[in-house]
Amino acid sequence: MEEVLNKFLFITSLILLSSIFLSKSSSRFGLPILILFLFMGMIAGSEGLGGIQFENYELTHTLSLIAMCLIIFNGAVETKLKDVKPILVSGTLLSTLGILFTALFVGYFTFLITPLSLEQSLLVGTTLSATDAASVFAAFKDKKAQVRRKVKNLLVFESGSNDPMAYFLVTLLVGYINLGGDQIKQSLILLVVNPLVGMFIGWMLANLFIKVNNRINLEYLGLYPALTLAFLFLCYSMTTILYGNGFLSVYIFGLLAGNQRILHKNVLYTFYDGLSWIAQIGLFVMLGLLVFPSRLVTVAPKGILIALFLIFIARPIVVYLFLWRTKFNNKEKFFISWAGLKGATPIVFACFVATHFGEKANSLFDIVFFVVLASALIQGSSLKWVARKLELLFETIEDPNFPVDIDLIEKTKNGIIQYRIRKKDYAHEKRIIDLKFPKGTKVLFLKRSGQFIIPDGATVLLAGDNALVVTNNKDEINEAIEHLQVEPEATPILNT
Repeated sequence: MEEVLNKFLFITSLILLSSIFLSKSSSRFGLPILILFLFMGMIAGSEGLGGIQFENYELTHTLSLIAMCLIIFNGAVETKLKDVKPILVSGTLLSTLGILFTALFVGYFTFLITPLSLEQSLLVGTTLSATDAASVFAAFKDKKAQVRRKVKNLLVFESGSNDPMAYFLVTLLVGYINLGGDQIKQSLILLVVNPLVGMFIGWMLANLFIKVNNRINLEYLGLYPALTLAFLFLCYSMTTILYGNGFLSVYIFGLLAGNQRILHKNVLYTFYDGLSWIAQIGLFVMLGLLVFPSRLVTVAPKGILIALFLIFIARPIVVYLFLWRTKFNNKEKFFISWAGLKGATPIVFACFVATHFGEKANSLFDIVFFVVLASALIQGSSLKWVARKLELLFETIEDPNFPVDIDLIEKTKNGIIQYRIRKKDYAHEKRIIDLKFPKGTKVLFLKRSGQFIIPDGATVLLAGDNALVVTNNKDEINEAIEHLQVEPEATPILNT
């Protein structure tokens, strides 16, 4: 047993290391980083160099649900509510009715060109209807190249919130095929109950988590991520037990928790960002192990037609239909259409179908896998190029968070604020010692062009600098800001 475990750990570590090192060159070749993880799984699989025999759809589906929870939660935590509000209606339409229309379009086209029945073809459509959260989140993690904020916010919100609708449609169709018309009435009831239960439990546990996290005062900092993890999976499991939508519940939980003031938020962000990457790597490698490249060749002619129909016809129709009377211009609509990436989510849904239909679902799984590959290679590899051609891409300077737990300082009597120096400010091109701050006020850090500076009294402040200012008491914050903005009267000099 120990020998088997050692071999497993050895092979797993090699795959993980190879995936990470290959990701360094992914942008050079224009390949999406996650597609490299998928290829690593295919290479390690039964028909690849690794020769690993793995065709357990049920285990894959179970582990995939855990990974998807982590990925969706991390994406939701990083989403700001103020960014969501302007695109809430458009994003909700795309993630609900947009999913339904995409499923119908792709399903009917599949029925026309393949020997699959109408029900099986609609299953193909539903599994391919959702944009993939992991792929879209990864595509926009490059802080040095970003698209316009409202476009990015819509795509991130859509990809994070459309999984519940797609998952519901897949389970509805599977139930209908297995049980026939008797399932319809029950499914229509669930259509209303499912999202409501998910939203309520997500909201309830998010508020409970915030109160517990801020008051529990754990002795060890490392226990706070564990506390969050417990709440996260409690949120998903409780929702599904009550016939609610677990993915929606997790998304609401992460969205609310990420937009409230909680202790040790920076620690949680770092932990879950790393955990999300591990989940994504493991998920894509595992899904790559499932596929048989020889079977992909068989479905390639039909698969490429479905992929092209999805990319160039179904997705654009849906986007232009539901963004018709919005403030998005034609360039932005085209990019939103092009950025409807497919990834792990459709394959996970295909695994769910396979757990119910066994070998009968092989052709469906292979078609879905092929379309995902085509989407990643065609859309994913050209995403930045298309954005640049449409003049939607802009270069940014990486601006990391200050290396202090700001939320923890705010719990003390001290005041703390981040202030960006402007050219019109008195502080511009002045030394810190010349600002004559009130006694006890200090500039802890400066963030300049993405780099941290620990200043002293002789440090000169420049326009664009982001200063982290701390005062003895919260009521002294406004006075400190005044000293940055206008020439102060004679006051005690900051002791540095």
